[in-house]
Amino acid sequence: MLKEERQQIILEKLGTDKKVTLVDLGQILNVSYDSVRRDVIELEDKGLLKKVHGGAIAHSYLSMKASKGLGIVDAEFVTIAKKALKLIENNRIILMDGGTTNFYIAEQIPKNVEVTIVTNNPHIATALAEHPKIEIILLGGSFYKRYQITMGSKTIQDLENIQADVYFMGTNSISYESGLAIRHFEESILKQKMMSISRKTVACVLEEKINREENYKVCDFEDLDYLITSLSPTDELLKEFRNKGVEVI
Repeated sequence: MLKEERQQIILEKLGTDKKVTLVDLGQILNVSYDSVRRDVIELEDKGLLKKVHGGAIAHSYLSMKASKGLGIVDAEFVTIAKKALKLIENNRIILMDGGTTNFYIAEQIPKNVEVTIVTNNPHIATALAEHPKIEIILLGGSFYKRYQITMGSKTIQDLENIQADVYFMGTNSISYESGLAIRHFEESILKQKMMSISRKTVACVLEEKINREENYKVCDFEDLDYLITSLSPTDELLKEFRNKGVEVI
């Protein structure tokens, strides 16, 4: 089966079910997990779906509450969110950029927490619209359908007027030698700006992104203040990240 045929089937499946796992796609297409994963990443880069841990979802599905089922939310998301919420304190300004992990964390913020959330992700803003004590600042700019976020000069300009206490930064990859990187150049520049106006920077990273590399570097690992994963801080996979001046949670 040609790559184009596989990708068309993936899109048709999402059109019907709104969510799908990579394992299921591998069985449907009779190809390896890695082949499916590459197809999903390519489709995401074309703005045709959103890759999440273990699968993919239709863009429109992000507007639904995670409590109703992001569909592929698993124990890894839950563990990361529990750790991340310990860094969200009352009367703080929290900056959150795009990404499914940040979306899920935002969804889990308790109703008694009173903070200001600054984001360039309209889905996060919508998800928090009914939270009784959260003020939302949605950054302006051009809306990039591919990544479902705002970017550009207007977004940078809006950030000039903000001093965030904590920045939760999404990333496509992290390694000790290469640092944190993503797949889009302009977004890497935006993330650097977000770091510069934040007192603390947190990377919440799924296990599949550890020791991977992408094209556009955001920062060195040591530029972070916290690294949060679903793993124990003493896990062998995190060995290179310990004792580097970054708190591994």
